[in-house]
Amino acid sequence: MRTRIAAGLLVLAAIAVYLAVTVPLHGREAAAGEQYRRARDERRDARARLAELERREAARARAASALAAARSAPATGVREVRRGVVDLVNRSRVSAVRLGVRPGRPPAAAAVTLSAEGAFTDVVRLTSDLARAGQGLVFDRVRLVSRPPRVALDVDAAGLGAGP
Repeated sequence: MRTRIAAGLLVLAAIAVYLAVTVPLHGREAAAGEQYRRARDERRDARARLAELERREAARARAASALAAARSAPATGVREVRRGVVDLVNRSRVSAVRLGVRPGRPPAAAAVTLSAEGAFTDVVRLTSDLARAGQGLVFDRVRLVSRPPRVALDVDAAGLGAGP
């Protein structure tokens, strides 16, 4: 009989501990989990906003750098390189031409990016004309990509200011 009473008291004590300690802790745990999720979401949003602000600041810095380079570089060098490349492109038989010429880092007068499409022979002829000594271009990167029946050309170059 004593063992049954002792067992009953232990069961009642376990129930009391469960109700007094465990149930309130479950409520606090749920609240803490929700608070953690909110903090995690706020951190993610703050990081996204910070990344956007950093991208904007980097873009502003690049724009300011390009403007400073454009103001300090003689405009005739960029114009000269642009006119030379445009003249070569106009004489070639390529299409879908995209040309970007901006002030370059010294000693280059300009940085040139060119993409075009055409028949293989026309694209290779244009590349050869651009690379010919005396044109004032030094290739950084040249990429030919087959897009049957045409070939795409991507060129990054530095213009030294001497036109064709």
